[in-house]
Amino acid sequence: MADSEVVLEPPDASALASMLQTANANGQTVLPRGSGTKLMWGPVSTPIDAVLSTRRLATPIDHRPGDLTATIPAGATLAAVNELLGRGGQWLPLDPQVSSEATIGGIVAFNDSGPRRHRHGTPRDLIIGVEMALADGRAAKAGGRVVKNVAGYDLSRLLCGSLGSLAVITSATFKLAPLPPASRTVVTATTNVETLTDLALAIAAAPLAPSALEMEGPPYRLAIRYETTETAAERQAHATCAICDRFNVGTETCDAEREDQLWLTLGSRMQNTGGTLVKMSVLPTLVGETLRTIEHLAAKVEVEYVTIGRVALGVLFVRLGSKPQAHSDIVISLRRDVEAKGGSLVVLHGADALKRQVGTWGNVGSSLPLMRAVKARFDPAGTLSPGRGPGGI
Repeated sequence: MADSEVVLEPPDASALASMLQTANANGQTVLPRGSGTKLMWGPVSTPIDAVLSTRRLATPIDHRPGDLTATIPAGATLAAVNELLGRGGQWLPLDPQVSSEATIGGIVAFNDSGPRRHRHGTPRDLIIGVEMALADGRAAKAGGRVVKNVAGYDLSRLLCGSLGSLAVITSATFKLAPLPPASRTVVTATTNVETLTDLALAIAAAPLAPSALEMEGPPYRLAIRYETTETAAERQAHATCAICDRFNVGTETCDAEREDQLWLTLGSRMQNTGGTLVKMSVLPTLVGETLRTIEHLAAKVEVEYVTIGRVALGVLFVRLGSKPQAHSDIVISLRRDVEAKGGSLVVLHGADALKRQVGTWGNVGSSLPLMRAVKARFDPAGTLSPGRGPGGI
């Protein structure tokens, strides 16, 4: 989180660019912000001259149902966007935590997603165009408003996950999906993490099309969601139960209100703002082994923890709770283990002392010089989110 008492709230993209131009000319640093749901994510807090809010850039939303695309201003919340798109039978199939508050600009800047990443991907997979204000105040755009667009460099995807370090997103264009008419979720639980992960991989390899395949624990449970027609959802839920039977684990099939409640509560323990939150990426076949490592490291120092993730994609989030003085040792050991297997561990949230000790990003490999070169080209004066971007750019 940045330390600044100055908050700028431009009414439109033109005013935002003008404010950015003034700050850049005066040698001031600026932190772009949407609703602020992820201000605590990232590296150690650094002094910032001003926070540049996109909150008022919330309209208009340009929905083109015939093309299955929409251009959305950066300050619009995902919940408001999908409410409007839903009137036309379509939606933007992203589901990060606190989606009722998260803004489009922030979701893109952090490339944030949720359980439906299993089927629909991340913002980087759905974005097809972007409009932005560069650090010197110039307006720029990339991509287009239709899915078949191949002109120029893919700057839209470059901004996904940049944490506001390259430019300020003013609007983004996405490909949409039709709203599914029905949904079913199969839930299963087991105390054996290897059984859980083997089951998830078996379901992912089967001729099924889950929109989400989400793990939470301990105690461990797996939720498999199908969003399609009524008949197809029923058929796939039944086939999933048959696979679970082969693994000797019980199942429950949820629909309607029970299903909505399940997905509201799944991962709710991760929304606690305390403790240390890390994100790991490993090979899906190594998820079970990684969960055992977490279990061992936490038990050794008696630290409470909760894990959630897209198990069949190898994306895991871990929140460490009690005994914060022991968190750094766990993160160091876990990162060493994960990186040795070709994976990565990023500290999303934690005490500044921990971030200083263990580092936010870990080993980013040979890409760091390239990231620094891109930062120098986009923002030579270091105006935007200095030190906050990937690898500390």
